[in-house]
Amino acid sequence: MNSNTLIKSTLVYTIGNFGSKILSFLLIPIYSYYLSRKELGEYDLVLTSVNLLVPFVSLQMNEAIYRWFLDKENNKENYIDNIFKQCSILLLTSFIGFEILLYLAGLLYDIPYQKELSLLIISSCLLPFFQQILRGWALTRYYSFIGVINSLLIFSFSLLFLLTNIFNDKVQGIFYALFASNFIVIILMLFKVNFLFKRYISIKINYPLQKQILFYSLPLILNSISWWVINASDRYIILKFLTIEDNGIYAVSARLPAILTIFNTVFMLAWQDMAISANDPNNPFFSKLFNKYISINIGLSTVLIAATPLITEILFDIKFYDSWKYATLMYIGSCFSSISGFLGAIYLKSKSTKGIFITSMIAALVNVFISVFFIKYIGLYAPALGTFISFFVMFMIRYRQTAGILKLDINVKSFIVQLLLAVSIIILLYVNSSHLISISLTVVSLFLFGYFNKDLLKNIFIKLNSLKK
Repeated sequence: MNSNTLIKSTLVYTIGNFGSKILSFLLIPIYSYYLSRKELGEYDLVLTSVNLLVPFVSLQMNEAIYRWFLDKENNKENYIDNIFKQCSILLLTSFIGFEILLYLAGLLYDIPYQKELSLLIISSCLLPFFQQILRGWALTRYYSFIGVINSLLIFSFSLLFLLTNIFNDKVQGIFYALFASNFIVIILMLFKVNFLFKRYISIKINYPLQKQILFYSLPLILNSISWWVINASDRYIILKFLTIEDNGIYAVSARLPAILTIFNTVFMLAWQDMAISANDPNNPFFSKLFNKYISINIGLSTVLIAATPLITEILFDIKFYDSWKYATLMYIGSCFSSISGFLGAIYLKSKSTKGIFITSMIAALVNVFISVFFIKYIGLYAPALGTFISFFVMFMIRYRQTAGILKLDINVKSFIVQLLLAVSIIILLYVNSSHLISISLTVVSLFLFGYFNKDLLKNIFIKLNSLKK
């Protein structure tokens, strides 16, 4: 895969993911007007719980089936038959076990939104499972189509249930909007991949293959939990030491970096395809791509940090305005999260998923320690700072560990200078966050972004001109 193929793949994935990320970001401001701080905090806690449980229940079969599908050309004997059936059997077994455990837990404890929790978890497991089948089977255009449809459905159902009296409990309505949207697109994907059911209807458990798949996916389950600890455990720490209203504020802060995530998510899907299929680990193209990726991420983070006070005031209800203060640190955390994800694809190439888990676990422990130790002294700044530092630690460890798999040389000088500029802008905003200062810093950060990425912007400009001709 060359740079043109990477660009093409990124564009295809952009179509499928851009809408969903934009709408997910836009829905939070809408929620902020219709939900109180307490309700938004409750919504965020349930969704956080879903994100915690999904890796356990799904057994990360979505990641496993995608990775094995990419090897289909090297296998001669009923490859798709084995992979699809064995992953499906493991997934179904896990679903049954989860429902039994949830039912028993409901008898002992009062679980808020238990029914909705069950529906969301099952649909959140099946959705990425079939999406990854589409990717692995090179049905990327249909993958993009599904992403667009899901985004429109979530947005439409959310507005319908918020603006009408179909649900008196608006939080419950939002959960059903998510489930209904997931359910519809799962049905659409089932129609697309029904050849898997028609061709391979026999059921024969392949224990050696299941064992191999589980050995691959187990570290990914633990890795997902570690990422959950970094990204979401803060909510429970906040609930323990502060209040549910503070969790509502922090929930908005955590959603603001979604603007940056939009870019990274679509690129990461294309980069995974490229990294896994790479044959020359010493190709200088990878180092060049890595440095551009770092520069773009830090540059975009700096621009968004500078504009965050204005963005928060425009998009969110006034009761959530303070969220911008914590979002500034979380932008940098999101930046290093994405760079760590770039390096994580290298582990997938060699199927050494153990390295992914270990680095994520170290970062998770760092995050929890900083959050718990400092939250009494600096409040919500503690989890935001923990997110930033933990992802930075993950990046540093992964960079050293993956050097033997895929050689990447960092432009250290440019990296340090851009990072210091981003931190400087954060400090200036803490001193004075007036409209004039925010606008001025945004303009300065845009010029800095152009300076550090002038070669890339020049190439984009040339290609756009060529398209006009």
